[in-house]
Amino acid sequence: MKKLLPIIAIIILLIVIKNNASSIFRTLEDENTAENLKEKLVSEQKKNRFLKEHLFYVKTNQFVEEEAREKLLMSRPGEYVVIAPSARPLNQEKIEIDTRPNWKKWRNLFF
Repeated sequence: MKKLLPIIAIIILLIVIKNNASSIFRTLEDENTAENLKEKLVSEQKKNRFLKEHLFYVKTNQFVEEEAREKLLMSRPGEYVVIAPSARPLNQEKIEIDTRPNWKKWRNLFF
């Protein structure tokens, strides 16, 4: 009985120490999570502010007119839309096709 009492006390103390250590680690993780959530909240608030400003700009007449002119090719009365042909390069180089067998191409590449 006298030998059993210190062993039981040690086991109880180890259980208490383990519980305290796990509680400390959980608390530290919760603090890190709270900091991460605060950083995420700040970034989301910045994004929200940007989107509100963009929404304000999109509702303006200037934006609507720019979109109508650029994407829909619309114009005001008395204006004309001119669509110019795309420019072609002046020097059109001839593409040479190599008709050598593949084994000769590999040989020239390595030797």
